[in-house]
Amino acid sequence: MTNCEIESFLAICRCRTVSRAAETLYVTQSSLSTRLKTLETELGGALFHRRKGSREMTLTEAGRRFYELAVRYEALTQEMKQVCRQMPAHLRVSSLNSVDTFLLPEVYERFLQKYPETRLEIRDMEGEAASLSIRSGGTDLAFTAGKITEEGVRQTPAFAEPMVLISTGSDLREPVQPEALPLRSEVYIEWSRQFAHWHQQLFDGARPQLRISIMSHLQQFLDREHFWAFVPVSVAMGLAKTRPIRRLATAFALPMREISILSAADEGENPAIAAFCQCLREALAAYPEIEVRL
Repeated sequence: MTNCEIESFLAICRCRTVSRAAETLYVTQSSLSTRLKTLETELGGALFHRRKGSREMTLTEAGRRFYELAVRYEALTQEMKQVCRQMPAHLRVSSLNSVDTFLLPEVYERFLQKYPETRLEIRDMEGEAASLSIRSGGTDLAFTAGKITEEGVRQTPAFAEPMVLISTGSDLREPVQPEALPLRSEVYIEWSRQFAHWHQQLFDGARPQLRISIMSHLQQFLDREHFWAFVPVSVAMGLAKTRPIRRLATAFALPMREISILSAADEGENPAIAAFCQCLREALAAYPEIEVRL
């Protein structure tokens, strides 16, 4: 088996469909399917269940065992690649407040444990400011939502996660209809321009009474009864660790939040960035609903 085949297998696991995995790897679906078939032939068994009418790939028992080994192989390969490279002494990371609050702390800990010689600088920064900081050399790596068109800045898909409805009250009945959600009780966060457009369409342009952007404010209001919010699944999972919230089924579809990584377009491979992204992949394994695109 080859690195390419193992990389393809992991991409399918993380994206859950061959089509999305092919987009992530910038190959055709037929090429990706051929790689998978070659790998399964060499191993002597199927790694994924093939179900009629379903595009989503689910692992067989053998596939689950192979996935654990493949993740360890991927991590070891990354470490081997760094043997003859000098790890930069300083890595500067910026992120959206929500990603920095609920997802990245574990990544920071993993990175510092593996690379204690590298100093880590962390800042909250929105997309446009982050892209300008990347371009000016003030930031090495930034996490953002939405499309960035700043010249000299490379944008790479990182992960996508579903939005969910959460509430601190018990008066909402499932599946929740849009008309059952009072805007006066919403804690509104503009997660992305796509989300803002979806929200306007859902409520016919009506505006919520309360708008925030900092996660500590979200936590503050959700400590009170009868508030509700649309949040990414990682935020919902993070909040549920410290307070009783309900995750509610809806009678309408919710959008995905797509997060990407910004870095300097003219910079060669940065070992510290590659190592940080590997720590991110490992941390995201604890979130089965998040689609990893790295």
